[in-house]
Amino acid sequence: MADSSVFTTDLGAVTAYADAKAHGYTGTREEFGELLANAGSNLTEAEAAKAAAQASATQAGQSANAAAASAKAAASAVGATFYGVEFTGSPSAGTRTGAAADFVFTPGTDTSAGQNDFDGVYPWAGMRRCCCTLNTDGTVTVNAYKGQPGYIEDGTNGEVLVEVPLFYVSGMLDVNPRVSAVPMPGFRAPRKFQNADGSLKQKCYLPAFPGSIGADGKLHSIAGVVSTGNKTISQFLAAARLWGETYCINTSADFEVLAYLMIVAYGTRNVQAKMRGVTDLYATNQAVTGARTDEAAVTVAKGVLEVGNVISIGTGGENASVASQRIVTAIEAIEGDTANVKASFSGDAVTTTTDYKVWRIMQSTGTANSVISTCGSPVSNTDGKHSFVFYGVENPLYGNQWRFECDWKLIDGVPYYCDDPTKYQWSSADDYTKLDGLALPGEGWAKNLQADERFPWLQITKEVGGSSGTCLADYFYINKSGTRIVLRGAYSGGGARAGAFFVYLNSDPSLLGWNCSADLSIPG
Repeated sequence: MADSSVFTTDLGAVTAYADAKAHGYTGTREEFGELLANAGSNLTEAEAAKAAAQASATQAGQSANAAAASAKAAASAVGATFYGVEFTGSPSAGTRTGAAADFVFTPGTDTSAGQNDFDGVYPWAGMRRCCCTLNTDGTVTVNAYKGQPGYIEDGTNGEVLVEVPLFYVSGMLDVNPRVSAVPMPGFRAPRKFQNADGSLKQKCYLPAFPGSIGADGKLHSIAGVVSTGNKTISQFLAAARLWGETYCINTSADFEVLAYLMIVAYGTRNVQAKMRGVTDLYATNQAVTGARTDEAAVTVAKGVLEVGNVISIGTGGENASVASQRIVTAIEAIEGDTANVKASFSGDAVTTTTDYKVWRIMQSTGTANSVISTCGSPVSNTDGKHSFVFYGVENPLYGNQWRFECDWKLIDGVPYYCDDPTKYQWSSADDYTKLDGLALPGEGWAKNLQADERFPWLQITKEVGGSSGTCLADYFYINKSGTRIVLRGAYSGGGARAGAFFVYLNSDPSLLGWNCSADLSIPG
């Protein structure tokens, strides 16, 4: 019989047991641990748990979809298997494997819940937003979870993070990624859960919102603001380190956590085909269709702007001489005018005339809060104009703005990696490991990935030759001369090239722009 002792210390197993009990499982903790360790050896117990879960869900008045998800949660927990997807050849879509074989993932909107069977299983079911105090030693103190008194997203009760329970992964992201709530042969804990001494953290934390630098100079994760741009990668890193020396900005370890959970849930490498995110919102020279004097508002044609849009106003193009990066707060009808609307925005009043133009830039933070399911976008998942949320994380990995990734870089076309967050820099190869076993291709549509066996969480494009609808369905930019920093995901005008695997290795460390940003990376 397999060893079930891990059950008493592993958070994934503990939470799986709690979920199974909540949905009708009647066995003891020890019996459940044996079921987990023996990975699906007791089908009778699984079916009993499934039936009990269905009955419990029905009695609670849940929807048919929720009942199905709850049933799968209990049955899969008892079976202790993995959730995976397998990709063969050039098609971006894969075949679901393991306990996810018959799972459905249909993202929701602000009016539709969709259907997402991953809601009922760990680790996805254990992800939750919380307000947190960030301690200087890198640890996190949770002040309130979403739904509890004290939970607020404006930063007054701490940073808004997403707590992720420990899980395990196997396989490459582009071939056969697998996720398990409990340790299994051939699986490993993602780097984000590993302490320096080799022990494992029972949870990790991700920022709920894109990064914004506040008046205190620190990089924050809060709603209702404009995510910061026009800073270099070093400036973003410095803002993160004000929390403590081990804090930083996006890393390959943060990417790994989200990428495995996302690719398995989506069932495709072409992630933007499921939730496109803010990849087609950018537009300049939008006409001002009526004059206003001394108002925090502008008149535009219907459909040009929505609440939450970040806009600037000026003489055209990316000019912001009249108003810079304001958040649209309301859209109102104009009496007697069926073609135009009044768009109110944050900040001071301005005077606008029809000589000016509106620059539609991106979405402010928190605009996906209206989604009524765990994953989805307001209004539409396909129009490219709306933020999306993935289990509490808004706009993860792609869309709105490029994200700097700070733990690796290129020097003359060769990747270098640093595993110490206190030593990231872009002036030399000191404290970095040369990954000269990885030969990077030239520019093109990414086809597959490669990794150094010492650092399996860092998966980099191996070949190009795909397309916007095949293989990884994302583009790969590279300049093999000098030191090049890493940007991932694309901005609000990235179009079809945007996505989780869209990597830009073309710029030096002096790069800054409104479309380049960074998210806070939490060590604890």
